[in-house]
Amino acid sequence: MDKLRALRYFVEVSETENFSRAAENLSVPASSVSRRIVDLENELGVALFHRSTRVVKLTELGGLYLEQIKPAIAALNLADEMVGQQSDTPSGIIRITAAPDYGRFRLLPALAVMKKQYADIVCDVELTDQISDLAHNDLDIAIRATSAPPDRSVARKLTDGQFIMVAAPEYIERNGMPKKADDLANHVALLYRRPNGILHWQAHMADGWHELNLPPALICNQGDTLLDEVLAGHGLALIPKWGIIDELAEGRLVHITLEDAEIAASRSENSGIYLLYHRPKYGLKKIRVAVDFLLSELTEKP
Repeated sequence: MDKLRALRYFVEVSETENFSRAAENLSVPASSVSRRIVDLENELGVALFHRSTRVVKLTELGGLYLEQIKPAIAALNLADEMVGQQSDTPSGIIRITAAPDYGRFRLLPALAVMKKQYADIVCDVELTDQISDLAHNDLDIAIRATSAPPDRSVARKLTDGQFIMVAAPEYIERNGMPKKADDLANHVALLYRRPNGILHWQAHMADGWHELNLPPALICNQGDTLLDEVLAGHGLALIPKWGIIDELAEGRLVHITLEDAEIAASRSENSGIYLLYHRPKYGLKKIRVAVDFLLSELTEKP
């Protein structure tokens, strides 16, 4: 038995949960995949999958086995790809994940520029709030908002995570400019909903932190919708500074500061937006040029 091939087939089936789909991804007959898996199970003396006509699931032992061998298979695949690079032109698929709002506002425009320079690189982008471990899956680059980047990845800070309170000039003309924290009770807020609940505003005052409960005009989990609403003059909003650089510069939004409080989205003072990658993958030309380009394009200048 070609055990290395069997192990690669095993990893693919575990990820697709389907022999036919795994075979299609591997460009081999489904019968070959099935036969290799059976040979592997016979050698190990255990069943790696629960099989039915509709689904293929890992057994408990299969899951444990996958956990042990997957990093080694990923390392071998990476080594094969690095050695197999023949062209000076970076090419291939790069899997990137990013938080939805940062992805739409900043990452996707940057990737459009990168595509003009590296036409043979294909970016497979997932915009999601779900956090994945770069060291244990096929992701190449992740962009996350965090105050504690993972130790096992290279983390390069793109910008801080500062949210600022803003409103449209028209809203301020109608409702007045809040000067102190108590004034906010006379205003309405546009609130962001995260996967774990509403993002309530925090006020850092002389006596410590206080959570604010402003009357909401809208609650939404889409940052671009909240931006449209605040631009339309429908309320106050906390927006990441990196998302409204042009609007502030053009005067379409006004940054509101209070005399007695600093308004923030979080009580963490070290939060930022980080670009993360797994160090061994930087040896691949496509990853290296993508990381370097995105750092150059997205890192906020002092």
